[in-house]
Amino acid sequence: MWIKSIQYTFVMVTILLRISDSVGQTLTSEMYTFSTILNIIEEDSTQFTTYRPAYDKTSEGAATATAQYEDNNDGDVIDLNLMGFFPVTGESFSRGKSYYIAADMALRDVNARTDVLGGYRLQLNWRNTQCNAGIGTKSLFTFINSSTTYIMVLGTGCSVVAEPVSMAADLWNLLQVSYGASNPALSNRKKYKSFFRTCASDTIFNYARLAMIRLFGWKKVATLHENQELFSTSINRFGSLLSEANITLITSESFAIDPAEQIRNLKETEAWIIFGNFYENMARRVFCEVYKEGLYGRNYAWFLLGWYKPRWWEEPDDSISCTPEQLFKAVEGYFSTEDLPLSVHPEDVTVSGLTPNEYQASYLNYSAREGSDDINNLASYAYDAVWSIALALNKSIQLLEKDANNTTPQKLSEFTYGNAKMRNVFMKAMETIEFKGISGPVSFTKTGDREGLIGLRQMQGGEDVSIGRYEPQTDTLTLDGYAPIIWQGGSPPKDSILNKYSSKHISSTYFYIFTILSSFGVVLVTICAMFLIWYWKRDLIQKCTPVFHLVFLVGCTLLYLAIIMFSLDGGRIAIDSLATWCTIRAWVLAVGFSCAYGVLFSKIYRAHSVYTSKLNPWMPGSHCGHMIKTVLFCLVFDVIVLVVWMVRFPMEVVIEETDSILDTYTNIRTISQVEFCTKGTSSYFVAVFYVFNGLLLLLGSFLSYETRDLKILNLNDTFLNGIAIYVILTLSIVCASLSYILEQEPELAYVIIASLTWLATTMSVLLMFVPKVISLRGTFDIRNLFETKSDEQVFEEEADTETKLRYRIADVDRTIEKLKKQIARNVKFGTYASMPGACSVWCCGHHVGCTLVAGGGRRADISADTHVLKNARAGHDNNAYVPDDDIVIRSEEQTVDETGKVIGRVRVEEAIFTSSIVGETTTTNFTCETFENGVNEHDDTTHL
Repeated sequence: MWIKSIQYTFVMVTILLRISDSVGQTLTSEMYTFSTILNIIEEDSTQFTTYRPAYDKTSEGAATATAQYEDNNDGDVIDLNLMGFFPVTGESFSRGKSYYIAADMALRDVNARTDVLGGYRLQLNWRNTQCNAGIGTKSLFTFINSSTTYIMVLGTGCSVVAEPVSMAADLWNLLQVSYGASNPALSNRKKYKSFFRTCASDTIFNYARLAMIRLFGWKKVATLHENQELFSTSINRFGSLLSEANITLITSESFAIDPAEQIRNLKETEAWIIFGNFYENMARRVFCEVYKEGLYGRNYAWFLLGWYKPRWWEEPDDSISCTPEQLFKAVEGYFSTEDLPLSVHPEDVTVSGLTPNEYQASYLNYSAREGSDDINNLASYAYDAVWSIALALNKSIQLLEKDANNTTPQKLSEFTYGNAKMRNVFMKAMETIEFKGISGPVSFTKTGDREGLIGLRQMQGGEDVSIGRYEPQTDTLTLDGYAPIIWQGGSPPKDSILNKYSSKHISSTYFYIFTILSSFGVVLVTICAMFLIWYWKRDLIQKCTPVFHLVFLVGCTLLYLAIIMFSLDGGRIAIDSLATWCTIRAWVLAVGFSCAYGVLFSKIYRAHSVYTSKLNPWMPGSHCGHMIKTVLFCLVFDVIVLVVWMVRFPMEVVIEETDSILDTYTNIRTISQVEFCTKGTSSYFVAVFYVFNGLLLLLGSFLSYETRDLKILNLNDTFLNGIAIYVILTLSIVCASLSYILEQEPELAYVIIASLTWLATTMSVLLMFVPKVISLRGTFDIRNLFETKSDEQVFEEEADTETKLRYRIADVDRTIEKLKKQIARNVKFGTYASMPGACSVWCCGHHVGCTLVAGGGRRADISADTHVLKNARAGHDNNAYVPDDDIVIRSEEQTVDETGKVIGRVRVEEAIFTSSIVGETTTTNFTCETFENGVNEHDDTTHL
């Protein structure tokens, strides 16, 4: 017993060293295998199972083979024993019974042939690996340490078992032929030196999947796989194929136990074409989460492996919370790739003497008699695997006989686990055999792979339906002659959400509406201008500064044009010229607003100046100069900003994505785009315009309120001017706010902003001109009804006595204040500040610098002011005073007694004049008081 324990220990260490060299083997698998091998020395009462059910063949040739098989049993034959590994039960994969039935059918057919392995009989002893690497490795050592010598290994059905078994079997010079291990890693001849398989490698599945991707024109796919070497290796190679084919792999998700998070990631990344590699038990977990997240239906295409049980979603599974009905909704329509189970020529006779159709009938009959509900079409690969072993051993007989180095040819029955030479013969024979198998042509490459046909199937109504095949030798995908593909949406789903871009433009309806309204506005402005010019000489028109009204009308015309220009977007003009149009309309809008509102503001600002300076509103002096300055200030500021803007930072069209709408029925997302001309740096200049003109609007409103009761004859429309400013302010605030709020809805923004702009402009025009038309309505047929009167004439005719006296007193007060300031300035700076000269500078309403002396020449500083009588002016010599300014003030007052009775009238005339002479300035006051019954004249005191 201790000798056997030493042997087991040696084998265990050797196997673990070989496994540790495997790049893809995980530490967990190694430790599990290690713990399993430690129990290998324990006796297992079920170490061997020989299963030989009755085999009834249906064809005439098969019946003959059965008779031959019985005859051979009576003769002297040598048994050649095969190890069999079948996953009859297991958590991840359990279809071994179907494979065994096919293998036993092949054994009986081989043993019935006298031309194959004549004198030998194949025997199969098998064990249930449960698709578990540790159990499979333990089974291998159980076989090896039995009293029976095995010549080859049949199986296994799972890659996780095939990998350690193959590496271990090679230590005893055993060849392994698998019928179901598809891991691409098994193609590595340095690690798996004696491994062959009649099924295709998963790498071939990748090529078939790639052919499907190309067929349907998909450019974006995703993968989901179980964290096993079998699946990881295949998915990694699939990713390389996608990269070479310029197909985007959106995401590659892997999971160990719970795929919920990975399914959510697929949903978040908007993966629509998904390729999954996982075992059957994990497939139920995956599609339970798929059902919960809604990743199924018309917009999705799932590709899975094809070796699951029929109606695998109906298997009881306590690890999921979904019902079979819910799983069926999620899996309906999925595609699978699998080895093509039967030859594409089902009526051709194969090496076994059966046609594929005959094999299929016999297999179904055999399974039914044994009560097996595991009908697996891929069982044909186990049938061909047995024939591959038989034909390779049969060819090895000939090779051993031809071996010149052997004086005595070896027999197959003389094989031992230490006979490496015979193993090499088996390898050579296996690599060179070719035959027609049930699953199609069978041959092996140098890496032990079979390049078989790949079948494509689709889940339709709960059943796997064959829809095509893939031939890797020619890279050909064939769908003709198979069942049509059924798409839940009527057509192949898109590989991702199709983004459809739609530019938001102003509709033609609104364009025409506001073009008509703006044209009406231009006509209205034209009529007002003609009215203004026709009645230019009327006193009413002259008193309202008609020149500025024309400027106002020009600004309104530009605003109407701006309304039309704002409707010209990418829907009507080329996108390349849109920036130019944006520049033009910015100029039109800015200049138009400066002209229109600048006139209104200049009027109200002038009225407020008259009000605060206490000037006589009847005779305030000329308004033209003050108003020109204000209008030019507004206009020049806007022009400077525009020039800097357009020269330094020219406009560029920026297209931005706004909202999006996903149509889940067509899987199309409509993304709206908006064209902007005022994004980026331009936004700062727009802000400057808003701030500057906004302050002017607020100031104009304040000034309008302050002067609401002021009546100025030469500005006879001040009140209506203020009303127009209120209207513009209110609508401008609304307009500016909505322009930002609705910037992503250009059509709605245009309708509102254009309406407000048109309303503000039209109301301003009507407020300024309708009252004038009404005032002149009775005299339209008379062009020159009145001659324009001077301010003095109007004041004398229309002002009452009290008003005249009040303003004359105010004039005297202002004159006195003016003279006091002049005197103080003369005392401090000399007479150079008395009047402007050639070298003076005008700044902020004052003249600063040198002045010219009245009468010629420059003056020295003066230190005194002299007041003399008015009559002293008459007879001055060369040193006499030269008058600089004369002011005459007249007033009349009533004299009343204590009872309030008027007893007389007093008329006062006061003359103030200033004269200049070198070295002194004289100011003279003369007062004359006239009573009702006479005149009393006296001279005022003269101050030096």
